[in-house]
Amino acid sequence: MKNSSTTFTDRFEEEMKRSGLSKATIADKIGVSKSTITRYADGSMGPNASSIAKLSLLFGCSADYLLGLTSKRNASADPIMKESDVHYEADDRVRKLLKLTDEELESLSRKQIEEIYAFIEFQIERSKKAAE
Repeated sequence: MKNSSTTFTDRFEEEMKRSGLSKATIADKIGVSKSTITRYADGSMGPNASSIAKLSLLFGCSADYLLGLTSKRNASADPIMKESDVHYEADDRVRKLLKLTDEELESLSRKQIEEIYAFIEFQIERSKKAAE
């Protein structure tokens, strides 16, 4: 049964505190801007269905709980989403950088994408050392 005084904003604030994640981290993990997360938190904007799903997985609670439709958080107190299950905006930058199609990017595993990031970081460090 819905508690009419509980809103998405209330639950979102609770879950942000419970998770200990910053707004910037949450934004990165679900693929939105930090200002979008700020708007969710202050109630000036509500999330779309995709963001609700990602947030519920990230926080380890049901979407109904986040929306204030139920007082039952979830059977698990631990997030059920692994970091590797979350879309990153950076993936889109990798796709553009490597000139990958959406299908090619989707065919890469999270591990492969992380290896691409690691290689790019290695190359940046290598360039910095060469410039010294």
